[in-house]
Amino acid sequence: MKTINKIFIGLGLVGMSGLYSCSDFDEVNTDPSKTPIESTLPEYFLNNAISKIQMDPSTGERIYYLNWGDASRAFGEAGMFCVGLYDDSYMSNFYYPCLANTITYVTTAINEAAKRAGSEPFYNNLQQFGRIWRALVIAQFADSFGPYPLNSGSGENPTFNSEKETYRFILDELKDAVNKIDTSITPTEDQAKCDPAYGYVADKWQKLGNSLRMRYAMRLTNTDMASEAKAEFEDACKGGNYIKSQSDMLWFKSDNGWNDYTSPYTRTWNLQALSSTMANLMTNLGGVSVAEQRADLAKYTKPNTYLGYKYDQHFVANTDNPTKQYWLDGIPENLDPRALKMFWLVNDTQAENMIDPSSKGTKINPEGSELLLDADGKNTIKISGSFTWNGVPSGASTSWSPTLSKNKLITTSSGIRSCYPLWGKEYCTGGEEGLGRVVFYGAWESYFLLAEAAVRGWNTAGVSDEQAYGDGVRASFEYFGVGEYADAYLESTDYNRVGTSVKFTHTTEPSSFEATYIDGYTKQEKKVTYQYPVASKTLYGVALNDKLTKIITQKYLAQMPYLVQEAWSDHRRLGLPFFDLTGNESVMTGADMTELKPNSWESGQSWKYFPQRMRYPMSLLTSDEAEYNHALELLGGNNTTMIPLWWSLGSNQK
Repeated sequence: MKTINKIFIGLGLVGMSGLYSCSDFDEVNTDPSKTPIESTLPEYFLNNAISKIQMDPSTGERIYYLNWGDASRAFGEAGMFCVGLYDDSYMSNFYYPCLANTITYVTTAINEAAKRAGSEPFYNNLQQFGRIWRALVIAQFADSFGPYPLNSGSGENPTFNSEKETYRFILDELKDAVNKIDTSITPTEDQAKCDPAYGYVADKWQKLGNSLRMRYAMRLTNTDMASEAKAEFEDACKGGNYIKSQSDMLWFKSDNGWNDYTSPYTRTWNLQALSSTMANLMTNLGGVSVAEQRADLAKYTKPNTYLGYKYDQHFVANTDNPTKQYWLDGIPENLDPRALKMFWLVNDTQAENMIDPSSKGTKINPEGSELLLDADGKNTIKISGSFTWNGVPSGASTSWSPTLSKNKLITTSSGIRSCYPLWGKEYCTGGEEGLGRVVFYGAWESYFLLAEAAVRGWNTAGVSDEQAYGDGVRASFEYFGVGEYADAYLESTDYNRVGTSVKFTHTTEPSSFEATYIDGYTKQEKKVTYQYPVASKTLYGVALNDKLTKIITQKYLAQMPYLVQEAWSDHRRLGLPFFDLTGNESVMTGADMTELKPNSWESGQSWKYFPQRMRYPMSLLTSDEAEYNHALELLGGNNTTMIPLWWSLGSNQK
């Protein structure tokens, strides 16, 4: 007799996890690990697979915040994975066991449902739901690490497969599973309880399967499977049966406790500050004035032609960030309307997303922070962070940049807490509705995928690129509760700080303009020619304001902050949107990112200056050295964060 404790062998690990029923009031009088599999309902296994990959707070902060979120520039201050720093314990002790348990649960659900499908039609559907969920989790693994063992969760020793084989399996599984779902089958009330997203409603799972097929087909545009990807995408979207509205989104209620459904951003010690990348992307994008959004903030706004105070003795110059070394002493006159829904401005007590002052470990200093003018700190420049919009430069560190040693704004927790916008209340507390729910697939993503497909000349079943783009923006605005600004926003030809506008047909490249600033040391007002990034020197290398840049810029903003892995994947695949290079004044000793030198920014961007993958944990090496080496052979490089995945832009350019 096979029992639950005999099947937790997968991904090169031997794991153990208790199995729980779908209702808190169901009692289990025996050790769950010794329960015969045949007497356990398949929906319990799938329910546990759904919950496990939500990640408890220990795993969630290490993956969402310190890895995916840092790589995607969702946060400015983490300064870990964005420069190729790595902690093996995060994978060995947290994420890899999470994946192993999830894959084992879902594979068991599929197998056990198949045994019952002949006599109970619901279990045929459950088998297909499990295959869709497994495809999602396998893709999460493959897009993080690379090659994946397709026989994981079967109770056999895992054998790694190439990324190409893995993606072929994912796409085949999704297509076949969707086709075998019977939408006439209705689950019982008890069965429905086991699916916290869709209640096992068949047509919603069909839409999810088609949507994921579109997502993963688009991933392969740089590969030798590009023609197959086109065919897969066109087949998945042809009937229009994909996620289009909030009612069909894959998202989950979250809380601020300590369980699998606790939001990954609820740990009080993680400040989660605005990054320089996001600050530049959202400034002036869409031309909607802050005064129109919040009349009470009008007095703090600054014109677009004003850059702020320049502190070139306290901020690093070694970066292609066009706003480097400037400190904006206010709010841009125009901000993307989602910005004030995402981020809380320091001391904005009237904001709906105000963070509890005691919830971030360090208190706000009403006076802000300071820049030191001498070694002993007797002479300082006081900097107020109240009602200001500035982003923390990603990856900046005093270990590599002596200039920062006198900058308390970005080198101390209290400085960041008191001077930079932070992700707002909903993300810090979780929630049953709205922005506190953790999103795995949003309605906007389908539209932006369609828009990109149409730009590529693929058949999108009569949906034009412009229509899909507009629908994606509207879906995102609806989600953030700012739908009233969508019409004006979509007509805007104003450029953000990196040279991208919103209007889809407005593809004129930006031109430099005369701006003003104040010398932070002499207090004299000066003029400067504001220079946008040089398109040919960006990772994308094509343009700053073409249609694809607009699509991915909007997709990126819409995905934040839960779909950070997808945002990172788009950047690895396309070099979009524009990520400013990490600026440091010396070689980043101890980091995998060895190619990024202090003067690299002058010659332009390269995939070698951005993290490409997460390392396999050393626990894989110790448990199965042969398969560890096999995985690296398939990967085509050493186990570092800088080896590009098969489908990435870097893989084409190396």
